Amino acid sequence: MNMKVEKIQAKTLVRTSNRSPHHIHMNLYQGCYHNCAYCNGTSDNYHMHDDFGVTIKAKINAPELFEEYLVKKGLVPFNRNGTTTLDEFIESKNNSLTKYQTPKFLLSLFGNVCDIYQPAEEELQLTRQLLLIAYDYGIPVRLLTKSDLALRDLDIIKKIHETSFARVAFTVTLMNENDQKNIEPNASSTFSRIQAIKEFRNASIPSGAYITPVIPFIGDTEENLENIFAELHRVNAEFVITGGLTLKPRRNKDVFMQVIHENYPSIFNKMLELYSNNISYGQPDPEIAHNYQLLKPVSEGYHLAKKHRINFFEPRYIPNVKFRKNLETATYLARIGFLMREVFFERISIAHQFRQAAAELECLESDILKMSDSQLQKLPISQAVIPTIREILVEGKSTYLEDKGDFGELLYSK
Repeated sequence: MNMKVEKIQAKTLVRTSNRSPHHIHMNLYQGCYHNCAYCNGTSDNYHMHDDFGVTIKAKINAPELFEEYLVKKGLVPFNRNGTTTLDEFIESKNNSLTKYQTPKFLLSLFGNVCDIYQPAEEELQLTRQLLLIAYDYGIPVRLLTKSDLALRDLDIIKKIHETSFARVAFTVTLMNENDQKNIEPNASSTFSRIQAIKEFRNASIPSGAYITPVIPFIGDTEENLENIFAELHRVNAEFVITGGLTLKPRRNKDVFMQVIHENYPSIFNKMLELYSNNISYGQPDPEIAHNYQLLKPVSEGYHLAKKHRINFFEPRYIPNVKFRKNLETATYLARIGFLMREVFFERISIAHQFRQAAAELECLESDILKMSDSQLQKLPISQAVIPTIREILVEGKSTYLEDKGDFGELLYSK
């Protein structure tokens, strides 16, 4: 079906989270013409319109809303042409600010549900306008897409990276062209996405891949995964991350199963059985997955990344925050919890405690570097984690991560 674009005036745009206070998020579009079979956008909790993959609602006033948000935060467009002095800008805006404030957050244009570079973007250029504003105000950005249209904006992304930080990630799931077109009918080809990673890397811009989801019985074959990892190594991908397929009950699951029934009838019953548990978050039934001897996507991806010498982690860029060491330490703790639970399947309860401690430090409004032992003990953090925190703060290392050969590339630095 042909794409239909509706231009709408959004009331709000920027989304924040108490769990990630140093990130802001936004969706520029409602609906996605890529129309991927597994898309979470069709889940009930997103409350999207019925013809999600055909009618694209574009938030045409997104650039104005974004700039209003930045001005209210006390930021000024110091990179914008025509602003000769800060005082001149403030006067022109009739703003009472007296000094420039540096951004303390990162803009994530991830488009997990509605791709920021879907076909409607080619004409409307909402993403490009947002990037131009981000450059003007010195806002670091992260992008995720399934489209090589991102290369159109290489010029402004490069300027953002030179003045603050920019990273472009691509979702890559299937190397077989027929499979990719069955599952992701209107997205760029897998080859085009991988070549786009190469072009961004050649331009010295961080770029990597999300192999999400790894689709059971189709994308989890040794041939598919080995080929993807080999290609990512060839183009010098900065990182790779893998994740499993979730199918939330009703619309999300129904749409996917219809595509499987039409294109892969030989595995339809197995797929239906695998997701017969119908749990709210959409994970497959672990017992049935075990019976079919399905691989564990995260653990398998981790070991393939080691084999192909690709970082299995998106190295974290930390913006100009007040307590940087808090976020650095939280990154290490989250990594330890991740490895324990998702990769090595050890000490699951302790892994949870590490993740909780990381979440606490993300939001902590006191400098952990200046805390005494007694103050550390009073934090709402498991005592099992405190020795690791001390080790990171005092010795600048984690024995656990070093033992796993996993300490050196968690944080991004130019």
